[in-house]
Amino acid sequence: MWIWKQIVETLSKQWERVCSFFHVKNARNIDLGKQGEDLAAKFLNRKGFKILTRNWTHGKGEIDLVAFDKCHNALVFVEVKLRSADAFVPGYFAVNGKKKDILRKTCKAYLRQFGSSNICHRFDVIAIEVNRTENFHSISHYENVKLF
Repeated sequence: MWIWKQIVETLSKQWERVCSFFHVKNARNIDLGKQGEDLAAKFLNRKGFKILTRNWTHGKGEIDLVAFDKCHNALVFVEVKLRSADAFVPGYFAVNGKKKDILRKTCKAYLRQFGSSNICHRFDVIAIEVNRTENFHSISHYENVKLF
């Protein structure tokens, strides 16, 4: 009987890894994503950033956080990537070419809509790792990531 329990546990872990790789959305993932964005916003606030908006959408794109970096006098577009500590692809590398293209277009739309195309701006990635008990393990802030 214990062998079946082991098999089910192993398959469940493998399924979670596949889902995280292919970004399968479910209620648990959406809730974790919101928690990740909350954590990223608090992290940025502690660094002196002012959060201007969250989850700004345009067409197919969404910007997780738009913030103002008072230290550098810059508008900052932030992509938050929350991943399991044992995920195939770490958060930073999950912002691939297709995602960067969508983000570039979305950021340009934001700048056009708010008439701030002449303000200094940049794109950052915040990668958050969680362990199996869904406790936040580490947070990394990558500033001025190239979208090209």
